[in-house]
Amino acid sequence: MKLTGFLFAAALLGACTQAAEENYTRHVDPKIGTGGHGHVFVGANVPFGLVQVGPTSIPQTWDWCSGYHASDSTVIGFSHTHLSGTGIGDLFDITVMPVVGEVTYARGEENDPASGLWSYADRTREITKPGYYSVPLVRYGIRAELTATARVGLHRYTFPASDAAAVVFDLENGGCWDKATDTGFRFSDDSTRIAGWRCSTGWAKNQEVYFVAEFSKPAKGISYLQPGEIDDSKMPRIAARYARVDFDTAEGEQVLVKVALSPVSIEGAKANLAAELPGWDFDATAAAADKAWNDELSKVKIETEDETSKRIFYTALYHTMVAPSLFCDVNGDYRGADGKVHENPGRDTYTTFSLWDTYRAAMPLMTVLHPERMPDIIQTMLHIADEQGRLPVWHLWGNETDCMVGNPGIVAVADAIVKGIGGFDREKAFEAIRKTAMNPDRGNGLRMEYGYIPCEMFNEAVAYDMEYALADGAAARAAETLGKAEDAKYFEERSHSYRNYFDPATRFMRGRDSRKGWRTPFNAFASTHRADDYCEGNAWQYTWLAPHDVKGLEGLFGSRAKMIEKLDSLFTVSSVIEGGETSPDISGLIGQYAHGNEPSHHILYLYTMLGQPWKTADKVREVLTTLYHDRPDGLSGNEDVGQMSAWYVLSSLGMYEAEPAGGRYWFGSPLFDRAEISVPGGTFTVTAENNSAVNKYIQRVWLNGQPYTKPWIGHADLMKGGELRFEMGDGPKVWYCPDEPEAYADQRPAEEKRLFKSEAVEGEIARVCGLLTNERLRWMFANCFPNTLDTTVHYGEDEAGNPDTYVYTGDIPAMWLRDSGAQVWPYVQLCKEDPALQKMIAGVIRRQLKLINIDPYANAFNVAPTGAHNKTDFPQADPMVFERKWEIDSHCYPLRLAHHYWKTTGDTSVFDGEWTSAMRNIVKTLREQQMKEGPGDYTFLRTTDRQLDTRCHVGRGNPVKPVGLIVSAFRPSDDATTFGFLVPSNFMAVTSLRKAAEILTAVNGERELAAECTALADEVAGALQQYAVVEHPEFGKIYAFEVDGFGGCFLMDDANVPSLLAMPYLGDVERTDPIYENTRRFVWSEENPYFWRGSAGEGIGGPHIGVEMIWPMSIMMRAFTSEDDAEIRDCIVALMTTDAGTGFMHESFSRHDAANFTRPWFAWQNTLFGELILKLVNENKVDLLNSID
Repeated sequence: MKLTGFLFAAALLGACTQAAEENYTRHVDPKIGTGGHGHVFVGANVPFGLVQVGPTSIPQTWDWCSGYHASDSTVIGFSHTHLSGTGIGDLFDITVMPVVGEVTYARGEENDPASGLWSYADRTREITKPGYYSVPLVRYGIRAELTATARVGLHRYTFPASDAAAVVFDLENGGCWDKATDTGFRFSDDSTRIAGWRCSTGWAKNQEVYFVAEFSKPAKGISYLQPGEIDDSKMPRIAARYARVDFDTAEGEQVLVKVALSPVSIEGAKANLAAELPGWDFDATAAAADKAWNDELSKVKIETEDETSKRIFYTALYHTMVAPSLFCDVNGDYRGADGKVHENPGRDTYTTFSLWDTYRAAMPLMTVLHPERMPDIIQTMLHIADEQGRLPVWHLWGNETDCMVGNPGIVAVADAIVKGIGGFDREKAFEAIRKTAMNPDRGNGLRMEYGYIPCEMFNEAVAYDMEYALADGAAARAAETLGKAEDAKYFEERSHSYRNYFDPATRFMRGRDSRKGWRTPFNAFASTHRADDYCEGNAWQYTWLAPHDVKGLEGLFGSRAKMIEKLDSLFTVSSVIEGGETSPDISGLIGQYAHGNEPSHHILYLYTMLGQPWKTADKVREVLTTLYHDRPDGLSGNEDVGQMSAWYVLSSLGMYEAEPAGGRYWFGSPLFDRAEISVPGGTFTVTAENNSAVNKYIQRVWLNGQPYTKPWIGHADLMKGGELRFEMGDGPKVWYCPDEPEAYADQRPAEEKRLFKSEAVEGEIARVCGLLTNERLRWMFANCFPNTLDTTVHYGEDEAGNPDTYVYTGDIPAMWLRDSGAQVWPYVQLCKEDPALQKMIAGVIRRQLKLINIDPYANAFNVAPTGAHNKTDFPQADPMVFERKWEIDSHCYPLRLAHHYWKTTGDTSVFDGEWTSAMRNIVKTLREQQMKEGPGDYTFLRTTDRQLDTRCHVGRGNPVKPVGLIVSAFRPSDDATTFGFLVPSNFMAVTSLRKAAEILTAVNGERELAAECTALADEVAGALQQYAVVEHPEFGKIYAFEVDGFGGCFLMDDANVPSLLAMPYLGDVERTDPIYENTRRFVWSEENPYFWRGSAGEGIGGPHIGVEMIWPMSIMMRAFTSEDDAEIRDCIVALMTTDAGTGFMHESFSRHDAANFTRPWFAWQNTLFGELILKLVNENKVDLLNSID
């Protein structure tokens, strides 16, 4: 097949477009972070390369730690090693400077152009991009271009015409703290090559760098400046600081220089050069470097219309890949922490471990984006431990600098263990963790002696101890992963040492001396740089440094609410840092939150861990959009070897590993609409639907198309690939249980303490749990379904040997006719399989009938004639009566239960004389409460401060017009009705009376009584159609909650059943009834005054508990009456995430905080939840339930 010219051009254009889209390096601006205190590296390198070749400036002060700052344009040369983002300067090894003419061989001073070989750089024509750097040197008229491979820097210098052109090798000038101790060159007859070494001391106390350089044209001469003695003992060499390599150049002539480094030897450098860059194609090398960067950058593909955010993101991602850097030759040889050369260990060796910074985000990001490098990185750390006796703290070019506090190496290694990263000996790794954790150096011995580090004995005691505690927490997690229970327990307990510093009076972490006295004077705002109890921080920042033990920290504050209150104040207090010598690292301030330094980086995510994720979202978005930008001062503090940028990368993707070695990433607020992350399992996609600056709050989370009920995602799930989908909105929402238990422990009473045991029920629990794959749902079902039997059923027999069962409602030792009928209802279906269960339920029915005959107006009864009741109730009731609130459903629930029992079992023994007597009392009472003969004798009064706990009008309630409906003095919530005709209860009366009539006819032959029941049911049904239906302006015809026959109505719904929402569940209306459909939409809307929606959830409450309290019963009824699988699933998710981690349903919970709930033991709702799950299983909706994660 041939392509026409047009088609070929179109195909080529498409290919070019696709290629352009895949060029992620074009979004990188390496100059972001070169201003302010960012301290980032500028120059040419490849990801994680040993060589970072770039310009070095004259100044050696703090803001020039990387050799480059946006405020300065001096260049003393192009050094081959640089640090990026550190707060201490070192390296800048093997500096090369192209010059023309005679120069002074020194660093020089800017106020004297002739004082050194430096030149101004024309920053207006500077080009910086990944793997390539170019700048004109004004003094010499030379354009310098740089690119690199992993171990070789390649220079291309475009010279003017000159017979005095040269390339100077400067071995004297290092970076900031660095001072040369031994430098020199090896003689060679080859005029195209030079080799040498540089030994220095500084931050890294004993650094050795070897190099071999090669030129694209022969030199006309090489001279050595500031020479020492020639040493011929091993090889011809000269101890010199500088070498000048001279050339004659034509106008525009390009001279190329290749400089290969080795930490081992000149021979190693020579081999590195031969292996990595044998040729001279500068452009191809730069293209290869660009490709290497693009390959790494393309591991994360973000979608956003905001080009600025894209530039910030990919620059941040770029900055995370400068280090750790290679520290071995191509043959694998490296120089160890013991100063010895070690032959190839069969892996790459790395250095530049800024672990105090990077354990927080940069190393976790490595485990996601570069898992292939992690085995070698961890093995490097283990070899360092072998060579120096403990894991690294801040390792640089074979040297332990011991910079910063704590044991961050433990965290990095433990994180790899917890995440299941392979390729290293996990047992050996844990031995290194243990050995390091038990090392007494650096204050740890004091900690083991006193239980904490006394502040008068050790500088920065609080910071050291808190970091040690955090590392112990990581060690405990690693031990637990490896099944080392004793080690896990030991390190977990020791990780609590930080608690000694918490001062409950000030609610800050505060220095404590060896006698347990507090450091005085104390000022939480004060800082003295590296000379107080903290490290680059103050009490405001360090008080929160316990992400491994948030529950413990919460306990120190006294409650979650008090901790959140204090945490809130962190962001609102003054941002002034007090003191004469404050730490410059305390920067990027929002209040006293200091994003510019690492101890604060996890703090924003504490809100998610404490159950208020919207505050995490608020603060994360604020930091992402105000403390990062695309100008040179676009970082709020030191870049710190990728940590500051890694925080941005992870947080902009919507997650952050807040717990050191926690193995999970906590959710915040995704910045981008879509991101694709390359992982071993394929692609992990993060999407944020309806995302915007306003819609920054996570509403719901989906993982691989299934509802996800956790505030974090595990590392293993992320690495499998898949899709994490966030539904975003403009209001606070909690989509998970903030009190999720670490393990789903059985919450049932011990077997010997269970009040009633049913083999059928236990079998059903086993069957359902065997079908459910969601561990939490299994746990909740196993706890809830048998709760009535386990805790409230008291089975016995009466004098005649008939079953007699008394059922508590839960935490109140009384038997409600309604509650007890509902509690045992779901067990009826299992009666045929369990004779004992059938007898128990028969006993419930018999007891209910007896109680109705004692007092048909009472709703709750005592187990015996104890007289227990509210002593203010009037009039006086029978001693068997616990509460005498007239509620229609107190008759309906027993009738519903009896009918269901009969239809299921065929047993008619319960329908004896007690039954017929009860039916006569029921019909008589219902007729009386139609109020056709006047208000009747029933009254109820109670002395109370709750309006609806008694009745108005001297206990008679508001007047009603006799229209055929039945008055219910109280609702099923035990609250007094406002308008006496309670509509859902009247509907239930209709169906209950018809069920009773069926029994009376078929079993008892009581046709006259049955006819009375039917006639009453028909009358009430007719009245409901005439008086219960009202026109709503939004929803059309709906059922009112209460009416009075005069035209008055109450448009609302209460959670308690019978309710308007629950009518199809009870069988009182058809689910497809158009009026019910309208009513259902109404009651689940804010038009219902007792519908609540908040950050914890949404649902219906009622006045019984008060405003803003949602009853789980309403959520269950929504599920029971739903015909939409998605709606049902949403209800189950809501129930799973609002139990406050207890595994049980509660009476109600706050719409703001599910941990604020009423009645920890409410058997009716527990059993109702079990009934719901069982119904869904039996309706073949197991897949629906199992779709919840």
